[in-house]
Amino acid sequence: MSPLNVAALVPAYQAAAHLGEVLLGIAALPNRPHVLVVDDGSRDATAEVARQFGAQVHSFAANRGKGHALLAGFERLREFDAVVTLDADGQHPPACLPAFVAAAEAGADLVLGRREITPDMPPARRFANRFSSRWCTAIAGQPIHDSQCGYRLYRREVLLRTPVRASRYEVETEMAVRAARLGFRIAHADIPTVYGDEKSHLSPTRDVPRIVAMMLRLSFEGRPAPKEA
Repeated sequence: MSPLNVAALVPAYQAAAHLGEVLLGIAALPNRPHVLVVDDGSRDATAEVARQFGAQVHSFAANRGKGHALLAGFERLREFDAVVTLDADGQHPPACLPAFVAAAEAGADLVLGRREITPDMPPARRFANRFSSRWCTAIAGQPIHDSQCGYRLYRREVLLRTPVRASRYEVETEMAVRAARLGFRIAHADIPTVYGDEKSHLSPTRDVPRIVAMMLRLSFEGRPAPKEA
């Protein structure tokens, strides 16, 4: 079996301070993937840093949200066998990327990052992660151990066939649940929990209600019909 042709997708917003280190880590991998940075309307030097480190860049004129950035990136990477998504703030160590690829080459269609639960994780985030992961597992029909981790590998067929209605942070949860329901095989890759001086752009008043509403909708809908590739 030939190795997968893999691309790395990095959605980025106001990420100039950390993005260079992330891209250096990707460049240091033994099998360096193609890298696409989707600049989500940043007002800092995010796009310039990405180009300086050799990444392909697609920029939004204004901030649209992580989900829009991911979907735009997936569309531009359709020719690759698989796409690995990782955040631009340094929370997702690029050195773990080969583990995601290995899991896919072993037969997984969707590989989800699984963070170690440590005291460094804020208590509210720890509770939310455990609660949402159990909820996702219950409605997906397959184990989803860390529903909120954005470090993932999607095989091309998953991206082509999984229908998505969401547009912001809830995209990742919706894709995981619907892919599982469609019968795609889910695996996990263990990653360390890394928290630095970065601040989450997820809004408790805007994004959390959207995520809960999306999960309620998924809880009461039937098995999704795959979208036309």
